[in-house]
Amino acid sequence: MPKPYNALGGKKWIQNSISVWSDIRKSTEEARLKHPAIFPEMLVERLIETFLPLQGDVILDPFAGSGSTIVTAEKMGKTGVGIELSEEYAALANQRIQEVVHSADEAVDSGPDTEKLEFKSRVHHGSALNLSEMVSPESVDLCITSPPYWNVLNQRRSADHKTVRHYGNHEQDLGVVEDYAEFLDELKEVFGQVLTALRPGGYCCVVVMDLRKKSQFFPFHSDLATRLQQIGFIYDDLIIWNRQSEYNNLRPLGFPSVFRVNKVHEFILLMQKRKG
Repeated sequence: MPKPYNALGGKKWIQNSISVWSDIRKSTEEARLKHPAIFPEMLVERLIETFLPLQGDVILDPFAGSGSTIVTAEKMGKTGVGIELSEEYAALANQRIQEVVHSADEAVDSGPDTEKLEFKSRVHHGSALNLSEMVSPESVDLCITSPPYWNVLNQRRSADHKTVRHYGNHEQDLGVVEDYAEFLDELKEVFGQVLTALRPGGYCCVVVMDLRKKSQFFPFHSDLATRLQQIGFIYDDLIIWNRQSEYNNLRPLGFPSVFRVNKVHEFILLMQKRKG
């Protein structure tokens, strides 16, 4: 009998293997958070239960934002390690982690001999470009992240024209790099350090969306996947995250002169470090 990779039963294994995920939803709490690019804990939980090895523990997010990956890891009894450029969002993420632990404290007997739970997870305030200074080589079992989108968080979301909040225009914010090739090279540098931090065979799940600037289309997901293969990752597979339910005010892009596609999905790149 082959050794099981994770704890999934056959039914859940089949469900998670479907190439399009359409049932992911944000919780009420997540909808209230003001981070410009938050992704749901439900998505993180599914990725963890699917791609974290059975004995795995440490989960990394080099672009932690408000901490969805790290908070979910803590809730699942794992150790989350995050890096976030914005001091405001790093503080928010660590506050959310502490709230998880506080809730767990309240759920157990609080007698005189009961020790307070300590949280293992943490979000570091710093740049993902300095990841190697904060994370040891081959110490990470799984990486789940969503890198900044190239120079688009200061614009409007194309599908419904909603204003998209930006990260604050920090000097090291990769999302404000103007040249697309330079932006991809900067991400390549970050993920090179992620590759070093991963244990052999570990997965890196990267949530990304393709984009358009005026008349030019940029296939961000495939361009990034190519860069990651260049540094040694295996491009294992791809999942489509269907977010159409979140777009309730679609516009007829380009109407009536130029037909444009309303992008309501993201890609989850399943990149893997080679085994031993």
